Amino acid sequence: MSDVTKLLESNVDDVKAGLAGLSHDDLLKLKAAETDGKKRSGVLDALNDAIAAADAARAQGLTQESAPANPPAIAAQLDTSGAADIPAADTFAPSGAPQQVVPDVDPDHPAVDNDPRAGTTELQNRIDFNDPTKPGHEAVADMLAGKN
Repeated sequence: MSDVTKLLESNVDDVKAGLAGLSHDDLLKLKAAETDGKKRSGVLDALNDAIAAADAARAQGLTQESAPANPPAIAAQLDTSGAADIPAADTFAPSGAPQQVVPDVDPDHPAVDNDPRAGTTELQNRIDFNDPTKPGHEAVADMLAGKN
């Protein structure tokens, strides 16, 4: 019995906790040993999840050493920076876009579209508030007829 399969001598919760950081090959060895042994559904489910995560990491070109230490869900829980406290917009541009100041955003940065309505027409930029009292076909007919 290899050292990694000794983990299967533990209860289900301890086995689940022990899967973190194991290699893809070790996870496959554990699954084979559990399938040939106790066949505990909780352990097999946890192994399948861990193997799927390892497969996904491999598909992204990540090795065990280069994979992020904290998966996104855990990383989000570790964010202690606090609420953004960005005030809600109380004014709107003629285009209908909310005017809101967000700190630390450079509108001239290439990744920021500081003119999203460039090259569009007035009709394309009309604000379309859906009327929940009208069926869809009537709303479309009214819109095509130029009615609000």
